Amino acid sequence: MKDCTLHEAAQAYLEHLRTQGKKDRTLYTYGKDFEQMEAFFGADRKLKSILPPHVGKFLKSDDLLRLPSGAERAKPTVDKTVRVLRMFLVWAKETGRLDKLPLPKDLPMGRSKEKESDDADGDRPDAPAAS
Repeated sequence: MKDCTLHEAAQAYLEHLRTQGKKDRTLYTYGKDFEQMEAFFGADRKLKSILPPHVGKFLKSDDLLRLPSGAERAKPTVDKTVRVLRMFLVWAKETGRLDKLPLPKDLPMGRSKEKESDDADGDRPDAPAAS
């Protein structure tokens, strides 16, 4: 996969979500999340040049934690933006746009990763029987 910019990859991700049937409102709010990311990293920055320390700085930045007015963003809003960033980076790796995930080690992978490992267990003794 060619060495794309953050903006190009973000647009490809939004198009991917559109083809997956995501609602227009979801695409709009994710687009706003990408605007925050692009304001911090730069829209023309090569995606592969974003490293874990850069992501760590974004997670502590005013671009993420504050509104343009200077007021603090609500925690659920910040959490959603972090989740969108994480899902985007995982998608970018899965599609060959990234070689390694640039996520800090202390950033949790979220429920989807846990669910995948649970699904892989299959016949867990504590799993309810299928009916």
